[in-house]
Amino acid sequence: SFEKDLKEFEARDAQVLSVSVDSVFSHKVFAERMGGINFPMLSDFWPHGAVCAQYDCLRPQGMPKRAVFIIDKHGTIRFAREYDKGVPENSDLFNELDKINQS
Repeated sequence: SFEKDLKEFEARDAQVLSVSVDSVFSHKVFAERMGGINFPMLSDFWPHGAVCAQYDCLRPQGMPKRAVFIIDKHGTIRFAREYDKGVPENSDLFNELDKINQS
């Protein structure tokens, strides 16, 4: 859904990024299977999960939690939420971005 709504994110001056502990090669295969991904897919492969751990979203088993963060241009986390399944509706994220852009 992020790919589908990429223009809406860009209209809100937001850069979509994904982070996982998978390798760059895994990301390439995933993007190809999805028909292409037009936003950066970042690999937290080595040291394994270091970035995920800094954001407190690495499970003890070494797999990242499913989480969404909105970080402003000053590097401040303005929105953070974990999800058991899936991710939020993009409309919810658009609302959060609109709030940030209005402040």
